[in-house]
Amino acid sequence: MDSKSTSGGPVAYMAKNGVAANLMMVFLLAAGLLSLGRIVQEVFPEINLDTISISVVYPGATPEEVEESIVQKIEESIKAVEGIRQITGTASEGVGSVSAELKLGSDVAKVLDEIKSEVDQIQTFPVEAEEPNVRELTNRQSVIKIALYGDVSERALKELAYRFEDEIAALPKISFVETSGVRAYEVSIEVSRDALRSYGLSLPQIADVVRRSSLDLPAGKIETSDMEVRIRTIGQAYRQSDFEDLVLISRTDGTTIKVGDVATVRDGFEDNNLISRYNGKPAAFIEVFRTSDERVLDITESVYAFLDERLATSLPAGVQYAVWDDDAKIFKDRLGLLLKNGSIGLLLVLIALTLFLNIRLAFWTAVGIGISFIGTLAIMYVMGVSVNMLTLFGFILAIGIVVDDAIVVGENIYAERERGAAPLDAAIRGAKRIAQPVTFAVLTTIAAFSPLLFIPGTLGKILKGIPFVVIGVLFFSLIESLFILPHHLSHLPPPHEPARSRFGKFFERLQSAVDSALQRFIAGPLDRALRFSTRFPGIVLATAVGLIIVSVSLVPAGLLRIQFFPSVEGDIVTASLELPTGATVERTRAIAERLEAAGRRAGDRLDSERSEGEPALVEAVYSTIGQQSTGGGPQGGSTQTSANVAAVQFKLLPAENRDVSSKEF
Repeated sequence: MDSKSTSGGPVAYMAKNGVAANLMMVFLLAAGLLSLGRIVQEVFPEINLDTISISVVYPGATPEEVEESIVQKIEESIKAVEGIRQITGTASEGVGSVSAELKLGSDVAKVLDEIKSEVDQIQTFPVEAEEPNVRELTNRQSVIKIALYGDVSERALKELAYRFEDEIAALPKISFVETSGVRAYEVSIEVSRDALRSYGLSLPQIADVVRRSSLDLPAGKIETSDMEVRIRTIGQAYRQSDFEDLVLISRTDGTTIKVGDVATVRDGFEDNNLISRYNGKPAAFIEVFRTSDERVLDITESVYAFLDERLATSLPAGVQYAVWDDDAKIFKDRLGLLLKNGSIGLLLVLIALTLFLNIRLAFWTAVGIGISFIGTLAIMYVMGVSVNMLTLFGFILAIGIVVDDAIVVGENIYAERERGAAPLDAAIRGAKRIAQPVTFAVLTTIAAFSPLLFIPGTLGKILKGIPFVVIGVLFFSLIESLFILPHHLSHLPPPHEPARSRFGKFFERLQSAVDSALQRFIAGPLDRALRFSTRFPGIVLATAVGLIIVSVSLVPAGLLRIQFFPSVEGDIVTASLELPTGATVERTRAIAERLEAAGRRAGDRLDSERSEGEPALVEAVYSTIGQQSTGGGPQGGSTQTSANVAAVQFKLLPAENRDVSSKEF
């Protein structure tokens, strides 16, 4: 290149103007680091699943009755709603549910409103059926789940869980907490037939009195010369005694007959057969969720601090707590893997470039890779992409791709210096010579990942973070390689200038030894292999074709499995059971206890085969009778409630701390 080729263009301008190059570098670093503290953190990206769920509770009904009187009526009423692709109905004992899967591109809010309107118009539901619950399904899951368990009453355990729920929700970094695994409160009024006859009453009359008397109502206002006083009648009943004092009959002689005189009022729980046990003891669970822009690691840090400082010191005798599930551990593991791989990648770049080229070139190349990753954080913040398991995978994937640009540009600049060019001229010539092929190499890789941005449906919502990350890293890597790196390499010393320091002399000897070994390899095995390839091209082509045929045949032969999401060794083993319809909750509980005992025996047997002194394989057991959850993860899940279902979950040691797989257990 002549002097004109090094004088013009953006590459030359940035190489000559150190202030501009350094300002661009500082801007990328500042934008990325400022965005880092604001980007949402979550385990999986929270998305809606393009599915509307309608569920109706019909106490005491058989699956056949639920199908006929609930499910079929809902399906018939919503089948004409525009935007629905598929309708699936499920009838189980005491509850019916219908899922409406939407077509791609449908307006979820509009379809949800239309379905609600159609369901509300159904007038032929059984009188005993409860109000329909219509909602949009999402894959929201709790970040951390805390178990409170002990040999105390169900009411005491639930009140304790509610108290700690309020305290956790009051923490600055947490806004959504709920208690699960317990039955809802219910005040039941039981009246005998004889009592109704003796007072000349009927059940509808009592229900009407309770409905009209248990209310808080506005009663107008009183205006004075100085102020306006609003009046409100307080009559809402909450406790057993409140309902017992409701007046049913007022006689002319002043006597009254109250609900407590003719009925038995019980302040208890819903009769829905739900039983939760943790390590064989009654349990209630506190689940902490992430909402809005809250961050997973901040939430878990606050929760663990609360557990250590507040909850552990205020539990009553006989009650214990344990963390059953902490999704942030998965997030931390993936983040640790990213940092580990990134550190190893930068270290290998430093070592390779230092041994073969120059230590200053190695340093600035490694810095450029770091700038590319930090700059991508700003893109993620602007585009609303969260830091989650999949975007972290995108960063890990980009580590192996992004190194090439900076190395190629740096090596060309070093080659120009070896030819005797001045430092600045070498930086400009080397960068310009390689600018076009590097640009097209980056663009072709971006083109390969771009289709992931346009995948429709739920899968596209889950995966969209990966291409955003990879494309962002590649884009900033190209910017850094062409507009920032040349200036930093414009101060390289002459390649053969003797080192003065002891450290420099050591690297000179090391580089000389590596260069000698490389030259022997080039002149020996590599030269012979190239000569053979050019002399016998037919053999080379036949070998390549044979390898392609063998590789392709691995899939149909079953030697290479195809799996979209690989199975990952888990720490929780779930045993679900479903008895024939009509089975009592006592029978279901007995079977679940036998299942739990069998799991503990299996754990004890495997413990006896392991080394002495190792912790027990089974850390905890969580069983639910009357409720069973299925699915979960990024695709969401569902819950079935019935007296004949149960689930027993065994929490094993973390996978990295045991030599027994969950399948073996």
